[in-house]
Amino acid sequence: MEEVVRMPGGDSLIVEQARHGDALAFEAIYREYQPQIAGYLCRLVQDPELAADLTQDVFISAYKAIGRTQPGLKLRAWLYTIATNAAMSHHRRRRVVQWSPLDDRGTDSPTEGPEDRYAAREELSDALHALPPEQSACLLLSARDGFTFEEIGKMLGISEAAAKTRAYRARLALARALRASEEGARP
Repeated sequence: MEEVVRMPGGDSLIVEQARHGDALAFEAIYREYQPQIAGYLCRLVQDPELAADLTQDVFISAYKAIGRTQPGLKLRAWLYTIATNAAMSHHRRRRVVQWSPLDDRGTDSPTEGPEDRYAAREELSDALHALPPEQSACLLLSARDGFTFEEIGKMLGISEAAAKTRAYRARLALARALRASEEGARP
């Protein structure tokens, strides 16, 4: 088996090697994308153990399917599509999904203590949880993971306009919920 070489311009060589059955190439794909996919799934399902299980399912599915893909595969978008579908399938099976904050890294403010940051994350998490999962997915994929609305549309099997609309509606709903929460907290 030939050694896997990362090309500076992207994943095309590794993808082609993996498409032709090179296990080392797929291992390189796994090492590169596993942390991103695991983080995305953890934000979607808000359960690290479940996210780890779903991440494994994603890569098993990808390993089984990569040989049937077309040349020129957009690897990152393809993996996120599989991950989104895995999370949505879990949601349909369980009818319970908890959505985590858009950015759990947070920013520290000199006037903000750990309790304030925790409360703000909880409020955002609650507001995201109240959104329909289709809206949350569009918002997370665009705001957190940097996908274009065209890419999101392809991933979710919807139009680019529908992806924009869902993300827009999610932002409006989040803003309303957070404003209401803030107003309710004032003395």
